[in-house]
Amino acid sequence: MARPIQKIVIVGGGTAGWLSAAYLNRAFGRKVDITLVESPRIPRIGVGEATVPTLRTTFSFLGMEEADWMPKTNAVFKSAVRFNDWRKPHEGRDSHTYYHPFFDVPEPAVRNYEKPFHKRFGRGVSLAHFWLKQRLAGDTRVRETFGDAGMALQRLCELDKAPKPLPGTDAPDPHYRYAYHFDAALIAKYLRELATGRGVKFVSADVKSVSVDPRGVIEKVVTDTAGEIEGDLFLDCTGFRGLLINQTLNEPFVSANDVLLCDSAVALPARHQEGGLRPYTSATAKPDGWIWEIPLADRDGTGFVYSSAFTTPEKAEQQLRQHLGGRDHDIAGNHIKMRVGHNRRSWVNNCVAVGLSSCFVEPLESTTIALIEYQLALLVLHFPDSDFDERRKTRYNELMVSAFEDLRDFIVMHYTLTDRDDTEFWRAVREAPIPASLEEKLTEYAESVIIPDGSQLRLFETRSLWAILSGMDFDFKKAPPSVDLMNDAAAWEMFEQIDKEREIYSAGLPSHREYIEALHRGL
Repeated sequence: MARPIQKIVIVGGGTAGWLSAAYLNRAFGRKVDITLVESPRIPRIGVGEATVPTLRTTFSFLGMEEADWMPKTNAVFKSAVRFNDWRKPHEGRDSHTYYHPFFDVPEPAVRNYEKPFHKRFGRGVSLAHFWLKQRLAGDTRVRETFGDAGMALQRLCELDKAPKPLPGTDAPDPHYRYAYHFDAALIAKYLRELATGRGVKFVSADVKSVSVDPRGVIEKVVTDTAGEIEGDLFLDCTGFRGLLINQTLNEPFVSANDVLLCDSAVALPARHQEGGLRPYTSATAKPDGWIWEIPLADRDGTGFVYSSAFTTPEKAEQQLRQHLGGRDHDIAGNHIKMRVGHNRRSWVNNCVAVGLSSCFVEPLESTTIALIEYQLALLVLHFPDSDFDERRKTRYNELMVSAFEDLRDFIVMHYTLTDRDDTEFWRAVREAPIPASLEEKLTEYAESVIIPDGSQLRLFETRSLWAILSGMDFDFKKAPPSVDLMNDAAAWEMFEQIDKEREIYSAGLPSHREYIEALHRGL
């Protein structure tokens, strides 16, 4: 007779391990014994310092308050991603820049609008459709990208504004979605203290071997200093090593390097840029890859993502330091070999891979931690008993592959739409194959058929697609025919209201630095 799972053993710490421990402990309390084994010697990757807005819900579930955890992790707000030089500059300009802001969901973008847009035209019609109609007609009254036209947030990013007012002030609150930047090592430390304070057991030791029965079921891990640790369910949070899922259970890894060429990165801490504290991640295209810049409260986290087929680690680090212009710290770069792709199955027998041991797209849209959140929510939903029902595992694995492929398509789309051909790397990017699923989507997008695709994981709503496609000068063929039959007046009223919001929030909201400094003082 099946019995409940009583012991969970998590192998590996970092963000994946400690977020898993805190999440499962919060879900099950002391009804399940949770032990985390973390090596004191293996360094953390630490590229996941930027996040997406889903993390706010997860941290709320964990009972984490911004006023407590943000100062302890050098965290700041993230309202958008700014893309620099992913296309050739327009005529008369020195560079090409666009933003992917965290849009409000759902429609309309304007919160206090008297006649909500969907009540006038139905929920399937978006302000983006009217924007496209006017752009294709050459109407210069609408802004160049929908990321700018459809919301006031881009202007707030340009002004280095916080996404919300300081508590206790009468400044207007736009109720915008936002995410965070934080120090990956410090957030792991915070989550460790949170989890162990609630009953999770922490073992600091190296796993020397893994005991597996003839059925392929993991029975225990053997450590160098803490002896044997038995469990019913094992989580592999060992990163790209995949100690349990790949090295022990021999689950195949399906590479995605045929469509995502970047397989390496080098990371460096740097001093802040002059001026304000930027409330966005920067992704700047370079001859052999692209550079991320992630502002934190005390420094910038920076890194260069590249393909080892086109440059060397030494040259990559040199390009990163040159870009930083002397802001880089005088320490050796952290060189990372990225494993891009996914396990054929992330749940095998009584082992579930979480985080980098399961799958990895690449850092471009900061999806790594969001995928961990998704995996943990799925695991709770499909949580087994001692029978480990195959249907639960099969459904879980199907959903994980679907989520990976959806995010893979979203990331590949950024590269597919470039017109850069100035280096061997960018020419190879343009010649790389496109997943058939993305090719089909782009064909639909050209006809402005941009609707949810049914994926269970929707980190990026349709408005994000509009922001990327318009920012990358996508070749739209036409707006939806229905828009030609509708009255444009309501759309123009919304654009005018968004213009007013730009003025109101630009004047009323505090600077990002002002808000973070107040947060560190205890508000």
